[in-house]
Amino acid sequence: MPEQLQTVLEGMARELPGFVASAVVLAQDGLSVARYSKDPEVDAEATSAYLGTIVKTNLKAIKLLAGDHVTDDILITTDKHYFLIRHIPKGPCFLFLMAHKDEWLGRARVLMKKYEKLVTDALKEKDES
Repeated sequence: MPEQLQTVLEGMARELPGFVASAVVLAQDGLSVARYSKDPEVDAEATSAYLGTIVKTNLKAIKLLAGDHVTDDILITTDKHYFLIRHIPKGPCFLFLMAHKDEWLGRARVLMKKYEKLVTDALKEKDES
């Protein structure tokens, strides 16, 4: 399965010009199942671990503040990058994307939805085998 997920992440990189890095990450512990970075200076695995903490905190906050509402995505912006995180409802993981700030955010979100489905399909195949 990690090979399938790796292929999914590489496909995302080809489709998004401002792509920097992405990963499929276990929400419980922040460990990345698959990761890909175009920038050798960006450690997608370490980034995943830190973002795991943000995802866990967000899930607790949403539960307290909004009850049964579901987070579509979490967006973190810096002066140079977007960090977009999507929780995968059918799996115990999330998908994160790091893109340059000059990337069109709408395109990144649409792409994340598309690739979320591909990740979900890969996870389903794993469960069925």
